Amino acid sequence: MRIGDLNLTWPRPGVQSTAAPADTRPSVERGNPAIADSVRVSLSARAERSQQTADSKDVDESDLPDLIKQLLKHIRELKLQVTALQQEMAELARQPGLSDEDRAAQMDLLRTELSSLSAALTSAYGALSKAMQQQGLSDEQRTSVLALMNP
Repeated sequence: MRIGDLNLTWPRPGVQSTAAPADTRPSVERGNPAIADSVRVSLSARAERSQQTADSKDVDESDLPDLIKQLLKHIRELKLQVTALQQEMAELARQPGLSDEDRAAQMDLLRTELSSLSAALTSAYGALSKAMQQQGLSDEQRTSVLALMNP
């Protein structure tokens, strides 16, 4: 979106506007699908924490040991980060106006980050497996872990 595309007006007391009302429909409805592809929504830190709490409520309510719950939450968070990074990579691939060299350099950085997240996820899975063995979980609890790992 360009600055010129914005039509911001605030009513002033005692002043009558003679201009025609602006088209307030979202630009996507006006036929600009390129903006829909480039829109990215970011939540505030507070909203993200609230969402994470809601997302992990099922884990908190389970009858699993605290260590297992903590590892499950960590695995979920890592999976979300991997998904977000993959989206960022897809957006970068579609981004117009970047030179091939700039795109390749940015992709290399994102691939490095993805590699680190993948290693962390593998480590978390290993820690979960080890913790499950050490905690002596029942068959029902093991089934619960698998269900909670892939909600």
